[in-house]
Amino acid sequence: MNFTGPFALIGNGKTPAHAAIITKLKSIQTFLCVDGGADNLIKLGYKPNILLGDLDSINKDINEYNCQIVSLKSQVKNDMEKSLEWCVKHNIEILDLIGFSGGRDDQNIANLYIMKKFSNKIKMRMYTNHSIIYCINQHINIKTKLGQTISIFSFNDSTIISTTGLKYPLKQSKLNSPSHGISNISLGDHFTIQPSDWVLVFVNHIV
Repeated sequence: MNFTGPFALIGNGKTPAHAAIITKLKSIQTFLCVDGGADNLIKLGYKPNILLGDLDSINKDINEYNCQIVSLKSQVKNDMEKSLEWCVKHNIEILDLIGFSGGRDDQNIANLYIMKKFSNKIKMRMYTNHSIIYCINQHINIKTKLGQTISIFSFNDSTIISTTGLKYPLKQSKLNSPSHGISNISLGDHFTIQPSDWVLVFVNHIV
C-alpha cells in the first residue's frame, strides 16, 4: 500500500455533520471507506482512496469510484471488523473512525466492541455527531474545552481508574455502577485518565 497517514476509516452510518468531524476530515490524507461509507464521503466533498467491504451497499457502479477496490467477503463479520483486520494486516497504527454510529442500536454497540477488540493493535478515536470516543487501557491526556461533558465506562467491575482535571475526580477508584462514570465535567482544556484495564471514554461535543 502506497498511501500515507493520517488515515480515516469512513463507515456507512449517519452522514457526519458536526463541526468537529468536518474539521477532522480536512486533516486526513488517506480515506479508507467501508462499503457505502464511500457515498457518505463523496457527499462531504472528498474522494475515497480505498473502498473496502463486500460492496453490497454502494450507490454507484463500482468503477465510478475511481479508487482501489478491496473485496472483503465474510458473512460472520461486519464490514467494520473486516476492514480493521485489513488495516492491521497493512500496518496502519493510528486511525480515526467516522460514520459508524447513528443507525441501529445493536450495530452501534457492536461497533464499540469491535473498536475495543482492535484497540491493542491500532490507536483509534471514533467521531460521531455527538462525541469523540476513545477506547484505552493506559494513561492518556485528552484535550477538551471548559465545561465539556465526559463519560467513562469500564468493561469489567474490577477496573481501577484515576483521573485529573474533572469536576468529579476518580482516585484509584472502581466504577460502582454502570452509570457511575456518566456526565462528568472537564475543568479546563484537558483531563487525564489512567485505567488499569480497557475503558470507553466519551468526550461529548459542545453544541
